[in-house]
Amino acid sequence: MAIEEGRLTAPDGLSLYWKAWLPEGRPKAVLHVIHGYAEHIDRYGNVVDALLPAGYAVVGADHRGHGRSGGRRAYVNSFQELINDQRQLRDDVIRRKFSEAPYFVLGHSMGSLVALNFAEQTQDGLKGLVLSGTGSRPGPDIPRAIIILTKIMSRILPKIHVKSPLPPEFISRDPDVVKAYIDDPLVFNVITPRLAEQMNTYTLIGAANAGVIRVPVLIQYGALDTAFLGQRDLFDALGADDKTFRCYEGCRHEVYNELPADRATVLSHLRSWLDDHV
Repeated sequence: MAIEEGRLTAPDGLSLYWKAWLPEGRPKAVLHVIHGYAEHIDRYGNVVDALLPAGYAVVGADHRGHGRSGGRRAYVNSFQELINDQRQLRDDVIRRKFSEAPYFVLGHSMGSLVALNFAEQTQDGLKGLVLSGTGSRPGPDIPRAIIILTKIMSRILPKIHVKSPLPPEFISRDPDVVKAYIDDPLVFNVITPRLAEQMNTYTLIGAANAGVIRVPVLIQYGALDTAFLGQRDLFDALGADDKTFRCYEGCRHEVYNELPADRATVLSHLRSWLDDHV
C-alpha cells in the first residue's frame, strides 16, 4: 500500500487537504469517499482496509471547515461550496491520477447529501454511487423546533458555534469507536446555524431530485440510525434501474464502524457490490 496526500486551493482561496490510499499495481477502480459532518477522511480506515486488498484505490478530502482543511469549523456560506470542492477533487486529483480506472463515489451522512447532490448535478464518468447513513429527511435526533430555529439563526447569526444536538453514542454500539471519536482532536461537537440550515435544505433538494440519478446506487444504513429518516422513500425516488437497499438491524449511524461482526458484513456487501459493478 502507498499513501499520497496533498492540498487543493479552492476558488475562494481555502486550502483543502486530500489523501489517497493506493493498492499495489494498477487499481481496478477508484472510490471517491465523501465524509460526514464534524469528522475527517482518516476515519475511513475500515473502508480502506476492506477495499485496498481487492485492488481499489480510495481517495477523499477533508471538507472545508473540517479536519486538516481550512475554513471556519462547521461553517459554509452555501452547501454548494462542499459540492464544488468535491468536483475539484475529482477533476484535479482523481481524474489526473486514475484517468483509466472506473470511478465510484461513496458519501456518508452529510457526505451522502454532498454525494447525492453532486451526482444529480453531473453523472459524467460515474460508474456507481454509494450512500451510507442517509435518508430523505432529518431524523429524531434533530427535532423540528431546531430545524425552524436554524432557519432563523442562519439569517441573523450564521457563523456562531452552538453545541451539536447529536450525542457521540449515536454513531455506533462499539464503545471503542465512540471513545476514539470523542478523543479525536480533529472531531468537533459544534455546528453553525448556516451549515445546519444548509444540510436540512440539501437533504430535501437531494431527495426531490433523486429521479435524475441513472447510475447504479447502493444504500447502506443502520436500522437504529437516528440522524436520518426516509431511507426507503429516497430509494424509491431514485431513477436508477439498478439500485440496492441494505438495512442493517441493530446498527446505528456509522455502519462501517459498527461492532466488528456487523461491520464485516457491511463492508463485505460494499466490496461485493463494487466488484459486481466495475
